[in-house]
Amino acid sequence: MTNHIAIFGGSFDPPHIGHVRLVEAALLSLDIDALWLIPTGNPVHKTLSGHANHQQRITWLEDIFGHQPRVVVKTWETESQKPAPAIDTLRRFQGEFPDVIPTWLMGMDSYLDLPHWMDYPQHVQLCNLAVFRRVGQEYSDIPTPWQEISLSQWQLHPPKKAGHILHLDGDLPDVSSSQIRSNPALYQHLLPISTCNAILACYASPSKLRQKRETHD
Repeated sequence: MTNHIAIFGGSFDPPHIGHVRLVEAALLSLDIDALWLIPTGNPVHKTLSGHANHQQRITWLEDIFGHQPRVVVKTWETESQKPAPAIDTLRRFQGEFPDVIPTWLMGMDSYLDLPHWMDYPQHVQLCNLAVFRRVGQEYSDIPTPWQEISLSQWQLHPPKKAGHILHLDGDLPDVSSSQIRSNPALYQHLLPISTCNAILACYASPSKLRQKRETHD
């Protein structure tokens, strides 16, 4: 029986090295049996770029994390035609795994947006949170019903109930998917090697692709 499942949701539009570093940090620090990557199908608060379809994003994640036996790409949200907020994913998880309390992984930006999530703060009854900071990012806090827990406490006595929050000082690079989409060639050093060329081809505008061909002719 898997006792500790972590969930990392997001658009992954496209996936980048920041996602990789967060997954690596979580696997190293949190005694995780399985880490689920759940790419968004239809975001509630934003719109996907339209460059990559669901299957492309899923395939990229499988290529990037295929060497990690504890990492699994789940298609729960991409299978749905309706917007799939985190609370629905957590309720489905509870229905299928009633004896497991998942840990929801997120960056500081997502954490600060948490009060705007659909049906918040009902999430506090369904999961624990692990929040990761980027390099150079100041710690910020919000009025919260979550119970703070330190990394040493977590590692010594992992929480058995939902409602805990762990803040982690990581070395996550200061990068976002929107930044990469704005100029894929400029930020290609922030893309995983295994998917770099495919992502560049997918997100480059027709004019940039034409310019690239002319440069190589």
